[in-house]
Amino acid sequence: ETESAASNAAPAPPPPYQTFWREHIGLVVAGIGFLVFIAILIPLLLIFVTPSNGDGLTSDSTQDPNQHNSSSIRANKLVQKLETEVLCRGATFQEIDLDDPRRLALDWITNDDKMSLDLDAKNLNQRYILALLAFSLNWWAWRGDQDGNTESIYANEGNSAWLSNEDECSWYNVSCMEGTVISLQLNNFSLMGSLPPEISRLPFLAGIQLKGNLLHGVSVNSHFHPCISMIMLDF
Repeated sequence: ETESAASNAAPAPPPPYQTFWREHIGLVVAGIGFLVFIAILIPLLLIFVTPSNGDGLTSDSTQDPNQHNSSSIRANKLVQKLETEVLCRGATFQEIDLDDPRRLALDWITNDDKMSLDLDAKNLNQRYILALLAFSLNWWAWRGDQDGNTESIYANEGNSAWLSNEDECSWYNVSCMEGTVISLQLNNFSLMGSLPPEISRLPFLAGIQLKGNLLHGVSVNSHFHPCISMIMLDF
C-alpha cells in the first residue's frame, strides 16, 4: 500500500529557475531584441546627425575655431590685397571663373603654398604673379609632366621647380637681386598660352626671354593694356 500511494502522489514541482524562464521567456526575448535594435540605431544616428562642413566631409569637433577664423580672415585680406595691388583689368576674384589662371594662382598661394607668407611680406605679390604666369602657360610643364609629378624637368643646377615650396627666386631661370625678380629666361620651354598683364606689377622686372614657345592671345603693347609697363620682351 505504501508503494502504491507513493506512485499515485503528485509529481515534484520544477525548480524555481525553470519556472522563471517559462513565465518570462517572452520578456527576455523582447529585451534582447531591443538591445540589438539600439546597437544598430546609434551608429546610424551618429552618421546622419554629425554636422557637415559643406564639402561632404564631417566636421572635426577638435578643430580650434580660433584657428579656422584666423585662416578665413587671412584669406579675405589676401584677396583684398591682390585685388588692390596686383590684378589688372579692374577684376575681382568674385567675378573670375574658378579655372581662370588668376583664381588658380590664388588657390595655390592660399591653400597649397607651404611658405604661407605673411600679408606684409615684401615678396608676396611677386610670388603670386609668378604662380599666375605658370598657370597661364600650361602649368604642368613647370611641375614636370601632365600627370602632376612634382619633380620638374626644369629643376636642376641648384634651382627649384616652379610652384614648389622654395623661395621663388630659386625657381628655375628666375633671376633676382636682393630678393626681387629682375628677369625671366624662359626660352624653349614649349610653353603655350598668353602672358598675363599682371607681370607688369613686378616693379623691377626688366626683361623676359620667351623664344621657342607658343604664345598667343592679348597683345603686350601698352596701348592695349595700361597695366603693362616697360618690359623688354624677347620672343
